[in-house]
Amino acid sequence: MYARLTYDFIPLPGNGQIFYEPGAEDLAKLVDAHLAVSLARVEKQQYVPFKDAKAIKVYVFSDRKRYANFSYASAQTRASATTDEVYLSEKLRERIDTLPNILTHELSHVHIRQYTGTFKYVTNLPSWFLEGLAVSVSSGGGAENVTVEQAQAAIRKIPRFKPEDSGSLIRQKSAHSYGLEPHMYYRQASIFVVYLIQTNPKGFEAALKDVLNGNSFREVWQKHYGLNIAELWLRYEKSIGES
Repeated sequence: MYARLTYDFIPLPGNGQIFYEPGAEDLAKLVDAHLAVSLARVEKQQYVPFKDAKAIKVYVFSDRKRYANFSYASAQTRASATTDEVYLSEKLRERIDTLPNILTHELSHVHIRQYTGTFKYVTNLPSWFLEGLAVSVSSGGGAENVTVEQAQAAIRKIPRFKPEDSGSLIRQKSAHSYGLEPHMYYRQASIFVVYLIQTNPKGFEAALKDVLNGNSFREVWQKHYGLNIAELWLRYEKSIGES
C-alpha cells in the first residue's frame, strides 16, 4: 500500500474517473473517448447495470514496470482489473487499435466482481468463463491473435482447455494449465461462451444473473439448460465435428 502512495497520477480534465502518469495523457484521452461506450456494452451484454459505475477508476501508465508494480499483474500483460479499478499498461501502444476492446474486456471483469465480490469471483467462477465472457463482450479483446477457425481446429487436438465447473482459491486454471498461449486459451473459452449464448439465449441470461446474485456456477447450467458444463462441452465438441 505504501508503494502505491508514491505514484503520481494526474486526473484527466473533464473525467474524474481517469488518471494517468506523465507521458500517458494521449492514452488517457483515448480511454475517455471510449469509456462510456465500453460501460454500456458491458451492461447490455451482461444484462444488468454496474452496481456502482461511478466508483470505477481507470489508471493509465506510461511505464510497464510501474504498471506491474501498481497492479500486481505481469509486465507482459496489457491490462488488469480489480473490483473498482482498471489498469492499462503502456504496452497497449504496440497495438493501440486494441485499446477500446481491452478496456471493455477489463470492465467485464469489474462488472462481475462488483456483484460477486472477490472471494466468489475467484472460488465460484472458473477462469475460462470469466475470460471467455470478457472476450465475447469486447468483440475479441484479449484474443486478437487467434481466429475462431484456428481455435476450433485446436480444440479438435491436444493440448486444449477442458472447462471446469467452478473456480478455485488455490488452483485457478489459466492458459498455462493447458499448455496454451493466452490468446488461444481466451479464444477457445470465448467460442464456448458464444455457443452457450447462441444455443439458449434466455437460459444464458438467466444463468449469468443467477451467478451475479451469488448462486453456484456449477448448478445454474443444470437449472437453465438441463445439462451440466461437461455435458454442454461434449455437445459443443460434437457441433464442430472432427478435424
